Amino acid sequence: MAPGRSIAASIALNALLVGAMIYMTFAHNGASSGNLGAVMGGTMTRDGKQPRGGGVLHQLIHLYPAVSVNARKNQFQSGRRCGLTGKTGQTAYKYCFSHKRATKRQFPNIQQKYIYWPDGQRMVKLKVSTAALKTIEKRGLEAMAKEAGIDLNKLPFKDMRPERTEYVKKHSGEVPMSKKWVSGYWRKVNKMKNPEKIAASKKSQRVGKYYHGKIFFGRFTEAQLEQLNDVGFEEPQ
Repeated sequence: MAPGRSIAASIALNALLVGAMIYMTFAHNGASSGNLGAVMGGTMTRDGKQPRGGGVLHQLIHLYPAVSVNARKNQFQSGRRCGLTGKTGQTAYKYCFSHKRATKRQFPNIQQKYIYWPDGQRMVKLKVSTAALKTIEKRGLEAMAKEAGIDLNKLPFKDMRPERTEYVKKHSGEVPMSKKWVSGYWRKVNKMKNPEKIAASKKSQRVGKYYHGKIFFGRFTEAQLEQLNDVGFEEPQ
């Protein structure tokens, strides 16, 4: 079969399937063929429900809904709203000198805070109001998160376990390296095979060092290492 005929046949088959789906849905609703234009032009209500005499397109949308694969779900609602209590803005009045009244919006004091979670031994990042901070001290973080439907394990956090803090103190000032780099995996994979080049090579191992709060990788001499080690971290002003 020629390429043009195969393309035309596939288009005709797709059109036939779409027509069959529309006919089946239209026949299921019990509508007449004369009202097809009105049915196709049906609208959706503001609450997301289908009005009486809804259209075929809306029926197709309900039959074949869009599915999001591996979509990230934000546990907090957007806007100036407390993630735990749901507290949001209210309508208030403002008065000028002549006592003329106008409406305005009063919003709560919403802050991004790291709050300690005792059971998880971590500081979780939350979007809460300052009024909710006192409520957390009274009721507890886990109880309020469960009531709000928030999974604390899926929030950004800072690890506060004793073994982690001990590791950070022990390896303070060291640049984090991958396990393959520390174990020498890449040195074995990228190792020079020419014995003459290996004997003539004077290169040292590339290491990472902190300098003025930034990480530099390179092959440093002893004088450069002394200079790097003498310079400490800059305190934020």
